[in-house]
Amino acid sequence: MAKKKVESSPLTGGPSASAAASRSAPASLPVGGIASAGLAPLSDRLFSTRLAALEADASDELGDLAPTFGDVLLSIGLGISESQAALDQGLVSAARQLSQTKISVISEVIQELDDNGLPNAAQTQLIENEVSLINFVNPTVHEWKHMALSMDLSVGETDYERGMTFNRTQRDISTHAYGLFWGFLGWFDTDDRTQQSGQTTRTDQETDWAQGQVRMDALLGPRVTGKFPVPAEVAIGPQIYFSHGSVQETVSDGVVSERAMDLLIRVRKANGDVNPNVNLVIEAPSFSFSFIDDATFNGSTANADGEIKVRLSRSIPNARFLRAVKGTVVARLGDLKQSTVVSL
Repeated sequence: MAKKKVESSPLTGGPSASAAASRSAPASLPVGGIASAGLAPLSDRLFSTRLAALEADASDELGDLAPTFGDVLLSIGLGISESQAALDQGLVSAARQLSQTKISVISEVIQELDDNGLPNAAQTQLIENEVSLINFVNPTVHEWKHMALSMDLSVGETDYERGMTFNRTQRDISTHAYGLFWGFLGWFDTDDRTQQSGQTTRTDQETDWAQGQVRMDALLGPRVTGKFPVPAEVAIGPQIYFSHGSVQETVSDGVVSERAMDLLIRVRKANGDVNPNVNLVIEAPSFSFSFIDDATFNGSTANADGEIKVRLSRSIPNARFLRAVKGTVVARLGDLKQSTVVSL
């Protein structure tokens, strides 16, 4: 408590000018009416700020998003299967349309050969039929040949907390003393004011994020399918028949050195009659051969019975070649060709 002496003015009988000035503008009273002595220094104020991580854990997000890859894989797999079903259905529709479209084509060619095996154009017959277009046009079939899927997935979580507390206390004490004047006893006047303020702020922030990408590699290509049958061709003309003789071995010093066989070839006309005086061409890549020319056979020309005899042979240089060898013998008469298999 501060005590102050108050003097009365000789002119007014009141307090002195200096005392009045002291009362009207106390040194402890700042602008706004709050004593500056009650304000604590800035360094003494209570101010706290806290920033801390809350141990963010993204395992739950990863567990929630991991099935996404399975869902994407299932969706793409179903999409490809539905696409393949649509492609197959489109093929069925195209095949049905081609089957219902009819065209006139030559389905068979009947070609007659003369006694010499040469075509007789005047006797050639063309068989024309109405067939479906699908016999000649193959619709293209597509299929998914390859599909690969990969996915990258990233998840994260961030927790953020920030807090701030600010406290302030202000106290102002004022004392006024009055003296004895004009025969009255003076009194003391004391003011005590205390002001406290506080403020607390807190911010919590949690952030979850996830990102990813899906890559797919697929190949759509034509499916390998079979070929539609081609029209059959029938030839009417001379016929060639083969008759195999017995195999004969030539032995030198107890060792087989050669094997031979006589092959009888008969030529018949289209009506089954013998076809004499026609020439045959023989092909025997695996063997040596020669035409028999004697009183019965006329070499490569058919005799009166329409027969030709050919001798086939194979040399055996040593015992390692004793094993029988199979070969094809071909007889040609004009455009007519007939073959047989011989074992020597």
